[in-house]
Amino acid sequence: MAVSLSVALVACGPEKEKEYTGAEPSQGTAADAARFAPLVRLAKGETLEPMDATHFIERSALRFDHDGMCRDEGPVADPADPRRLGSAENPYQHADIEPGKASSKPVSCPGHGERWRTSTEPDGGFYLDPPKEVREGEGTGAPVYWEYHKHKTDPARGAYVYWFFYAYNNLLGGNRHEGDWERVAVQLRDGKPEAMTFAKHGGDPCSVKWSDLDPKGGHPTVYSARGSHGSYPTKGYHRVKTTLDRTSEGTEWHTWDNIRPVKGQPWWGYAGWWGSQQHVSGFNGPIGPYPKRLLPGIFTSDSCGPADEKPTDPPSDQPTDQPTDQAAPRTKEGAIRRYEQYLHAVGREDLDTVCEVAGPAAKKAEDEGFGPCEATFPITFQMISPTQKKALQTATVDPRKVVVRAPDKFDIPAAAVRASVTFSESEIGTSTLEYLKGNWYITD
Repeated sequence: MAVSLSVALVACGPEKEKEYTGAEPSQGTAADAARFAPLVRLAKGETLEPMDATHFIERSALRFDHDGMCRDEGPVADPADPRRLGSAENPYQHADIEPGKASSKPVSCPGHGERWRTSTEPDGGFYLDPPKEVREGEGTGAPVYWEYHKHKTDPARGAYVYWFFYAYNNLLGGNRHEGDWERVAVQLRDGKPEAMTFAKHGGDPCSVKWSDLDPKGGHPTVYSARGSHGSYPTKGYHRVKTTLDRTSEGTEWHTWDNIRPVKGQPWWGYAGWWGSQQHVSGFNGPIGPYPKRLLPGIFTSDSCGPADEKPTDPPSDQPTDQPTDQAAPRTKEGAIRRYEQYLHAVGREDLDTVCEVAGPAAKKAEDEGFGPCEATFPITFQMISPTQKKALQTATVDPRKVVVRAPDKFDIPAAAVRASVTFSESEIGTSTLEYLKGNWYITD
């Protein structure tokens, strides 16, 4: 077996090392950035449109993340000031968490230590918390942000990176979060375009030769996937890891009409997250552009290839060509994912998510005199041990133990919860989930 494995490794060859490059604030010109800026085709039926990142900040509160252990005591700023957010001289600050230190509220939270974090510090722990009202965005009049990168070894090569911002990412089935930064890059040689790079939703970047792009008026076409906004060179289906995106020829976004250098934005120094942190892959707000951020594969020569074949049985949560409201999958799997989201939120003491998923059941309890969810659940959180909370943050549900009461109604008993500790019926009980207004909710 060892010999066979060695042969396989030699045959595959060493993995290609990714090349990382960063923005060069003194390089590039606004004229050339506009000259090569892409024509973005939003997908048909897209309801989550581009947004000015500065406006997003001005509508958001700034909070400090406690590594998923609990909510912070309150916002650092509400609303956040874009200039202070990115200020090197006067950034926002918050004392770092320190496990073992006493905390005033809730008692299960770790206290704060002597070290102070800043909003311009990578991994500083800050995140923007926007209201739901901004999710629809502002439309194709929103700005596009650019930065220039130099090739590490070839002085003849450079690239313009274009950043697109959306207030919300909604690819159902495992990828929903506040704030959404997407990017593409135009590779240059001796000042002339030779290829375009696509980031592909966190997958390995790929590129398309300029001669294969058929630029219109010098502007290459980029197709934005519905809901997720992943950028692709062609329309159709695109699978990246576990994600299935779909692009089509919807509204045109002439990005060169409102293009801005990222270095000139008041928030550019901000190195935190653009959206709340659920500590579940696919549900966390992303990091945006900031000074000294290194990007992989801007100058890649790996080909993107054609769009994927249409699935024989497309997932029910994928958008169609017709404009429709995006809804959670009305399936047993959809109910399970929703309940897992609830369990993870309980483990993190994410009160907003808990009260949203359990809204109908909480309203029923309130009508019976138990008080509103926002007042009763913090008490419940204090009754759960730290070990149990940690277990809930990664808990899953065994579909074999879910009881089907109706096509849109399921019971999930405590015995169905798979976690690092065992939960009894007396501890978390049986939850009934029903499909209401396009999503699953706990009703009892």
